[in-house]
Amino acid sequence: MCQTRILVVDDEPDIRTILRRLLMREGFCVAEAGDGLEAIDAAQRCDVQAIVMDINMPRMSGTEALRRLREMPRFEKTPIMIITGNFLGGSYTAPTAFGDVTIIPKPLDLDALLAAIQEAVRPC
Repeated sequence: MCQTRILVVDDEPDIRTILRRLLMREGFCVAEAGDGLEAIDAAQRCDVQAIVMDINMPRMSGTEALRRLREMPRFEKTPIMIITGNFLGGSYTAPTAFGDVTIIPKPLDLDALLAAIQEAVRPC
């Protein structure tokens, strides 16, 4: 049974589908959420080991969801990959007010995203 669960959070169903298929092919289990509120619930309910999250979403932004997750001791050190169209340049890991996060620009470089996830956690 697969134990390594990644939470994919994006308000675009097509992006969630692409990421789910990619991650499942690599041996990860995948939980999904369509906004920040759903992300907080899914992260707690599904016991995730890493999170891939968009920033611009309805109801609650990825930034606010990230802030709230980092306030919970269980998610203080959880690897988080931020995917955003608001950033130009290559992928990088940066310390933020919310701890270290890896930022990956949209349009997504799926190889860079997968490498960041595999560096942070191992598939089962």
